[in-house]
Amino acid sequence: MLLGGLGGLYGVTAGPKVLAAPIMPPDLSKCHDAKAPALHDHCCPPYDPSETISEYGFPATPLRVRRPAHLVKDDQEYLDKYKEAVRRMKNLPAEHPWNYYQQANIHCQYCNDAYYQQNTDDVPVQVHFSWIFLPWHRYYLHFYERILGKLIDDDTFTIPFWNWDTKEGMTFPAIFQDASSPLYDPKRDQRHVKDGAILDLKYAYTDNPASDSEIIRENLCFIQKTFKYSLSLAELFMGDPVRAGEKEIQEANGQLEVIHNAAHMWVGEPDGYKEDMGDFSTAARDSVFYCHHSNVDRMWDIYRNLRGNQVEFEDKDWLDSTFLFHDENEQLVKVKASQMLSPIYTHPCKCKRNVIGDCLNPTKLRYTFEQVPLPWLGKINCQKTAETKSKATTELSLTRVGEFGTTPQALDASNPLRVIVARPKKNRKKKEKQEKVEVIQIKDIKVTTNETARFDVYVAVPYGDLAGPDYGEFVGSFVRLAHGKKGSDGTQEQGAKKKGKLKLGITALLEDIDAEDADKLVVTLVLRTGSVTVGGVSIKLLQTDTPAVI
Repeated sequence: MLLGGLGGLYGVTAGPKVLAAPIMPPDLSKCHDAKAPALHDHCCPPYDPSETISEYGFPATPLRVRRPAHLVKDDQEYLDKYKEAVRRMKNLPAEHPWNYYQQANIHCQYCNDAYYQQNTDDVPVQVHFSWIFLPWHRYYLHFYERILGKLIDDDTFTIPFWNWDTKEGMTFPAIFQDASSPLYDPKRDQRHVKDGAILDLKYAYTDNPASDSEIIRENLCFIQKTFKYSLSLAELFMGDPVRAGEKEIQEANGQLEVIHNAAHMWVGEPDGYKEDMGDFSTAARDSVFYCHHSNVDRMWDIYRNLRGNQVEFEDKDWLDSTFLFHDENEQLVKVKASQMLSPIYTHPCKCKRNVIGDCLNPTKLRYTFEQVPLPWLGKINCQKTAETKSKATTELSLTRVGEFGTTPQALDASNPLRVIVARPKKNRKKKEKQEKVEVIQIKDIKVTTNETARFDVYVAVPYGDLAGPDYGEFVGSFVRLAHGKKGSDGTQEQGAKKKGKLKLGITALLEDIDAEDADKLVVTLVLRTGSVTVGGVSIKLLQTDTPAVI
C-alpha cells in the first residue's frame, strides 16, 4: 500500500488522561558537571540568582519560511546574513546567554544529566528517548533562530533545513563546508562531508558497499516505513510517555528519533569520543546540528498534517511539560507544549480534525517550511520479492528457530539473534486494525558500554518452526549515540545505563508481505555496532490513537 492517501481519518479515540506529573523546569542554581567523554569541562550556564522567569509572549512577526539547505547555497544574500548572524553570536562575550557556545551548551545540559528534576536529587532531566524529544527541540530551534535574527535585525530570518528525505538533499549541505566560514566545524567525518557522499540512514561506522542509488532507495524506504507503520499510534513515531519523578521506566524513543540519531552518527567524528555531532554533549557546537534538527522538526510537522493535525497525546503530562530558554530579548522565559496550541481551543486540547493551523502548528511560532517534493510518499519498491515471500525455499536452507525464553541475551554481530514469536491474533478484520495496531516490543535493552550502539530489526514468516536464510523485511532500528560520563580521573566510566525498549508497528507491513494468516513470525535482531543485551521480544496489540487509512 502507498502513503499517498494518508490523511483520511476514521475517528478519534478517547479523551485526555490526567496523571498530573509533567516534566517541569529544573532549579537552575543546581546545575552540576555533565562529565561526558567529549567535554573538556562542564556545560553549566552562568547563573544569575536575580534573574526572573517570565511567561513567553509569542512573536508577532511575519510568517518566516525555512528553506532547504541545498536550495539556498546559491542565494548569496541569504548566506551572507546567515554567516554574519553566526559570526556575531560567536563574538559575544563568553558568559552571554546568546553566545554560540552557551547556546550549544543548552543541549548538553538537558541531554547529559546536568540537571535533576524538581524535588529530586537523582532523576535527571533528559529530553531524548521520550515524547518530549520533539517539542523541546522545536522550542530550542525557535529561540536559536530568533536570536540569530535579532543579532542582524531581521525578523524574517530562518535557519535552513537539511532536506535529507529527498535525493537532491541527501549529501552533506555545501553551505557548511567552507573552512573559512563561521558555519564550519572541523570535527566531522571528512569522508562523508566532502565529495558528495550520500547520507546513509543505516550507517553503523562501517562502509556500505551499496551504490548511491541503492542507499537513496533504502533511505526513502526507511522514512516511508517510519511514517506508515506509526501513523495510527503517535508513540511509535515520537517516543513513549515520561513523567516527573519516574526512576524505573525504560527509555523508549520513536523511530523519527532513530533516523535523527543515524544522521548524527554519519556526520560526527568516527573515532574516539565522536565529537561534535556524534555525541550529545557537543552536537550543537556544529551549525549543521540546527539545520538537521530543522528537518526533524519538519518531519514532525508533516506527520501531524498526515494525521489531520490531531493532538498526538491528549495528556496533561505531555501538554504541560515545561521548559526554560533565554528568548530573543535576553529574558529567561517559560514555555510548554500546550502553548503551541491554537488559542481557539481550551486545554486539554479539544481539536476538530482536518483544520489547518490547529494544535501545535509551527505557525503559532511564526514559521513554516517551504513546500518541496516528498518522494517517500510515493511508490517505492521497498519489499523484497524473492525468499521473503516464497514458500519454495528448499529444506536444506532452513534453520530451526526457538522462542526467546526468560534469560537476557547478548547480541552478536556475527550471529544475529533470531526468535520465533507468537502473534496475539491473525487475520484481523479492518475494524480491529483501526482499533489496535500490532507492535513488536523489545524490552530491557541495555547498551553495556558507553559507545554508540545500533541493531536493526527484521520480520519474516516461518515455515513451521523453521526460518529461511533471508532475514525478511526491515521494520526499524534501535540507535543509541555515545552518551556516557567521565569518571573523576577523567577516564570514561563504564557500566550501568538505564534500560530501554523498542516498539515497532507491523500492521501495514504484514499486509504488504501477505503475512496476515501467519500464527507466528520470525523476528531477527542484527547487531550493527556496539555491545547490547535484550531481555525479551514479543508481539502485542496496542490501542490506536488515530485509526488512519494507510
